[in-house]
Amino acid sequence: MVQGDCDTRQSSVKNLLASLMPGIFLIGYNIGTGSLTAMSKAGANYGTDLLWAVLLSCVITWVLINFFSRFTMATGMTAMEAYRTHLHPAYAWILWGALAIIILSALTAMIGLLTDVLLVWFKEVWAWEPDRKVAGMALALLVYGLILIGNTRRFEAMLSVMVALMGLAFIGSAIRFFPGMKTVLHGFVPRMPTVAQGSDNSAMSILAGMVGTTVSVFAFLIRSGQVKDKAWTMADWKIQKRDALVSAVMMFVLSAAVMLTAASTLHTAGHKMNHIAEMIPMLKPLFGSLALFVFAVGIMAAGISSHLPNMMIIPWLTDDLKGRVRTTRTCKKRVVLGGLTVISMLGVFMSRPVFLLLLSQVGISIVMPMALLGLMVLSARCIENRQHRPSPMEWVVLSLIACFSLFMSFQGISGLIQDMRT
Repeated sequence: MVQGDCDTRQSSVKNLLASLMPGIFLIGYNIGTGSLTAMSKAGANYGTDLLWAVLLSCVITWVLINFFSRFTMATGMTAMEAYRTHLHPAYAWILWGALAIIILSALTAMIGLLTDVLLVWFKEVWAWEPDRKVAGMALALLVYGLILIGNTRRFEAMLSVMVALMGLAFIGSAIRFFPGMKTVLHGFVPRMPTVAQGSDNSAMSILAGMVGTTVSVFAFLIRSGQVKDKAWTMADWKIQKRDALVSAVMMFVLSAAVMLTAASTLHTAGHKMNHIAEMIPMLKPLFGSLALFVFAVGIMAAGISSHLPNMMIIPWLTDDLKGRVRTTRTCKKRVVLGGLTVISMLGVFMSRPVFLLLLSQVGISIVMPMALLGLMVLSARCIENRQHRPSPMEWVVLSLIACFSLFMSFQGISGLIQDMRT
């Protein structure tokens, strides 16, 4: 009986972890280098003033994970498939095109940023500075090789551990150098950011980038595909809701910790975080001489764990749009991934990857209203069982979120135009 009870408990734990894996994947995808960069940039420029935006973004993310998941659970269609089938093919392909442009800029910026991390590592540890172009191309080919050999799941599991360590580093640093409860609570009072002298990005770009990296349309579309791949139905609604809550809460904790750490270090010292090497002071107070090691490993882990799914998003969304099973194993898909790898190598020729990465996050905010409003129309049109449709109160909440997304889209466009001019 004791052995049977033990086996039952082990089985329950395994089932619980398996049910949480989709949410853990979203955490790993969202809390990547883009999120670290956006939150660090916001903390460096404005201290804790934008904590309210982090909290609001995570609450909205929780609501929309549930919304996109429920649509697929109730209809059996991914969001992209439904856009094409029940709205208009042109609507789906325009959305696909906008998302593809954002992903291409993110891939390019990510390789440039990770290359800079490698250069800092080599220069500080071995007093050797390899050629930037060679290092960046080798990094891009490494990721492509991992996709080709099919070991991405094992590799992502290893990276998830390192990203978790990076998260613990920021949480530990935020606790040790806690700016005070009054300062933190002050950060939850909504206010718009002002002009930050010395920053490459405008105030509106920073705010829109923060929101875009958390309320990410990519995360919601990936979630829709996850639900279909796992064959979840409305009978699995409780499991889905728990998974979504864990994902949203952890996103807030990690994002807030990064911002608090930047506020306690970079903001206090007057840094604006325009270059990746400026993130090192964020970890020095806690780790001292180990800061560079923790920084390099954590940023590389976060970056590659985001870069891997980013490489596969365009093929995934194409499969979703056409109603096919997701795969990257065909010869045609490998050629496409090879082309994306070549494009990502352009990042080694760019001198400001942090600037470009934040602009890609701004692009997410700009596109978000199109995906959300489209699915709101489809939910009213395609979900036959009225019990599975959003309740009147949920429609009010979704409408408010849609208004917020339109507002952030406008801010993102304004910030993008201003940044491109300067």
